[in-house]
Amino acid sequence: MLVRDFLTPGVITITPATTLPEAIRLARERGVRHLPVVEEGKLVGIVSDRDLKQAMASPATGLEVHELKYLLDRLAVREIMTRAVITIEPTAPVEEAARLMVAERISALPVMDGDRLIGIVTETDVLNLFLRAMGAGEPSSRLDVTLDDRPGALGEILRTVEETGVTVSSVMTLTDRAGRRKAVIRIATINPGPAREALAARGYMTRQPWRG
Repeated sequence: MLVRDFLTPGVITITPATTLPEAIRLARERGVRHLPVVEEGKLVGIVSDRDLKQAMASPATGLEVHELKYLLDRLAVREIMTRAVITIEPTAPVEEAARLMVAERISALPVMDGDRLIGIVTETDVLNLFLRAMGAGEPSSRLDVTLDDRPGALGEILRTVEETGVTVSSVMTLTDRAGRRKAVIRIATINPGPAREALAARGYMTRQPWRG
């Protein structure tokens, strides 16, 4: 799946001249945590809810409450926004979006088609996509199967599970910390017993299944 398949379009933007109270109000009203900053049609920065909260909790001392409020009411977004914005293209795969967020320790990526801002992808979007891909939220069971080095092992595992009459909702392969390759299989049943017994008969080890 590509970024363009799950980005949030119609992204809410602000300008560098937007004041702190205006940005906070807009974020609350629209229920968003990130506000790209656009000037003359170009992306020039981004402001997160963390930036807004840190600005409101300004450590300025020696000022009266009314003086501090006066300054904050007039504080422009240009003073607190992140200028070096990390973006992503709509044709990038979802795993690249996830990699960038982890590597850069950020929680949102504006999506740029050339110089045009067409949407935004957040960590919540990526997590929701992961849950959908894993079939979570449906009555199902998860099987963690240890893969051996035999050619075609994954195919044999899937055939064995389906021969028990259950539907395979999703499949993922991972390598654990010990270097063992695992197949994580979600099946559309809350009774994984027959599938697990069939795998054991073929010599495949499984963890205690999770039902949910």
